[in-house]
Formats: sequence, structure tokens, C-alpha cells
Amino acid sequence: MKRPLVRVVVDGSNLATEGRTIPSLVQLDDAVRAFLEEYDHADVIVVVDASFEHRVAASERARFKEAEIAGEIVTPPAGAVGRGDAFILKIAQRIGAVVLSNDSFQEFHEQYPWLFDTGRLIGGKPVKGVGWVFTERLPVRGVKSVRATRAVKKLAVELPEGVVPAIGDTLTPVKAPRASKRAVVKAEPVVKAAPVVKVAGARAAKKAALGETKESRLPKEPKGSTASADGVAPSGEPPKAPRATKKATTTKKAPTKRAVAPVVEATTGAPAVALRRGRQPVNPEDGFAAFVKQYKVGATLSGEVVAFTSHGAVIKVSVKSDSPIECYAPTTSLGDPAPARARDVLKRGDQRSFRLVTVDSERRIAELALP
Repeated sequence: MKRPLVRVVVDGSNLATEGRTIPSLVQLDDAVRAFLEEYDHADVIVVVDASFEHRVAASERARFKEAEIAGEIVTPPAGAVGRGDAFILKIAQRIGAVVLSNDSFQEFHEQYPWLFDTGRLIGGKPVKGVGWVFTERLPVRGVKSVRATRAVKKLAVELPEGVVPAIGDTLTPVKAPRASKRAVVKAEPVVKAAPVVKVAGARAAKKAALGETKESRLPKEPKGSTASADGVAPSGEPPKAPRATKKATTTKKAPTKRAVAPVVEATTGAPAVALRRGRQPVNPEDGFAAFVKQYKVGATLSGEVVAFTSHGAVIKVSVKSDSPIECYAPTTSLGDPAPARARDVLKRGDQRSFRLVTVDSERRIAELALP
């Protein structure tokens, strides 16, 4: 039985920098492909920081721009508060998605408590000789988390009467609307439904009926009322309801918590997929056609080692009368027994001879091996 798709928001900057000081688009692509092989029912959205394009290697910037224009990679608006992390969590909250990241998002713990729900956060790391390994995780609480939590609690305690904290992306206090001269509405932090109170007059009764549908609505009290906390006046009689006015206001409705996304289960046998959500081409059509015409499967060719991934190396091969194309040499094809890393047998910038093993015409990429 086919399982329904699970939405996953990928913290691309985090995975691209895992174990490195400079982010790598090749490593990010490798991580996403490995994740989709293991979780074939996941639908991913890859998000990176706005500065990602300027921090990757110059040779990767053109490919990054193509991926961004095609919608395969998303960046937050320039100058966004909270940068990429806030943008990732806002997307995940809106669609109830799982977050793929090794970050704990400490400064957002109070704002997004669902980060601690089982299955909402998955981490991943490349393991030597194994490849990318993904596992469910819980955020780590630290100094930033404690500081953010205290700030929210302190704000809630120090707010004056008539002021409520804003519900959204910031903690900016918002003044409650000005009350009518004939009716006063008190700010109430408790989100339980208010008790039913008899109201005089048909219009007032209608107002009260509407108020019962709002979780945070309280009965109105007349100006200068001396009613006690249980709603009974010192004389023993219930307080009189105020006359309804057009300016009477209500407190803001508390937000409802989004449903938690189901836990992603591991599967095997999924096809290798790059950043695109399908088997999209890697090389230009004309260049790859010239390559296939020039080299046949089993032929020996010369290529330059230009990059590494956790599973192998990227090889640039020159083509007659056209631009060079990129091929892939998996670690399993670089020796017998296979080395733990491609870096153990190859060096960046090396010109080596390789054997053409197979050609993937759909993705326009070729697999190479050391002869």
C-alpha cells in the first residue's frame, strides 16, 4: 500500500556546511538525494540562507542560480528577521512539515514548541564508509533557549493592564483596543470559555451569544462595578450586564495548534533523485549528446577531479566542439576493495584516466570508474 507524502523542509545551509567550513552545493545535493532514497514518500522543500550563493565555491554559483530560478531551492527575503532559520520554521508550521536539520533552533523554542514533538525534527550526517545516516532527534536546550523563554515569561508578567502580547512572529506588545464609555472589556490570558451570563435586551443577548463562540471572550462589566472574582456583587446579587454598544470589543482569539506531521518511516529501493523532485538532467542537452557520441560504454577517457561527495567524486570530462560535462565516480568504483572515501585515492585537480561504466540519458549524467 502506497503511503501518503510527508512534507519535509530541509535546512539546506546546515546540511551543506556539515563537517565543513564553507557550504557545498554538491554535498547538499548528495544529502537530499540520499534522504529521498531512504524516505521515498517525502516531499522536500530545500531552504538556504540568502547569503548561500556568495559563500559556495565560484564553480557552483551558476548551478545554484539555475536551481533557485527553477524553484528547487528557496531563499528568504533579503533582510528577513531571524534569517533562514525563522523562514524554515514558519514554512514548517504553516504546512505541518518535518524539519531536516542538525540545528536545535534554540532562540525559537518558545515560539515553536512543536519542535519537541516526536517526529518533527530529523538530523543527518555523512558517516565514513557508510554515507548519509538520518535519525529522529530532539532539540538541545541551551543558553539561547533559556534566554528566549525567560524573555517571553517576563514580558507576560510585566505587561500593564489593557495590553496583551502579540501572537505571531515577534513579542512586540500590542495595545488593546479602546473600550467604549459604556462598557469595559478586561484582557484575559486564560483561553477557557467564559460562563454564560444573562444579558438584558435582544441586541445585548445576541452579542453575548456571539461572544460564547470565542475561547477568550469574557462577560462585560459595567464601569465602576465592584463585582468579586466569582462574578457576584457584595450585596449577593449578580452584577448587571452593560448595555451593548457598537464600540464594544473582544480579546484576540488564541491560535489553534497545528496538527503534528506523522513520523517518517525508513524505506529502501527508491531511485536516486537530485535536488529536483524528479529525475532532472544534470548536464546541458547538446554537451551530453556530444559526449555520448564521442565515448561509448567501456571506453577509457581522461577527466579532472573537481569535487567530492560522501559517496564519490565529481569528474569533469572535455568534449570535442562543446563545453565539458560533469560525470560521477562512486566510491565503490574506485578500487577493490573500495576506499572509505574518494579523497583516499583521488585529489582535487588530478587528471586521471577513467572507464565509462554506464550512461543515464534521462538525467544526462555518466558513471565512471578507475580502470
